[in-house]
Amino acid sequence: MCLQWDLVCKRAYLKDLTQTILIVGVMFGAMICTTLADKFGRKPIFLFSQWAMIVVGVANAFAPNYYVFAVFRFFTGVFQQVIVACTNSVCIGYVEKQPQLFVSAITLLVHT
Repeated sequence: MCLQWDLVCKRAYLKDLTQTILIVGVMFGAMICTTLADKFGRKPIFLFSQWAMIVVGVANAFAPNYYVFAVFRFFTGVFQQVIVACTNSVCIGYVEKQPQLFVSAITLLVHT
């Protein structure tokens, strides 16, 4: 990828920018996840995000240039955060009040 898209020398900063774009996507995912989950329900949003993550992941592998790759990385971050947040909320909903902190910690640990 680095040689294919000429990410060496003067354009080497684009490698690090890709990770930043992913993290910005995670931030946007965190902001929109709660609104969408409250409006449409956690399970439909979770399932949509799972399928969208598959589509975006495959599209990422076949990105023709860096800019398309960066856009797909952004959406990877968005859907990744939605999946983590919805999974955490659904898992907490299945347990009694006392072990919710433990279940939340385990759920988040699995996603890291």
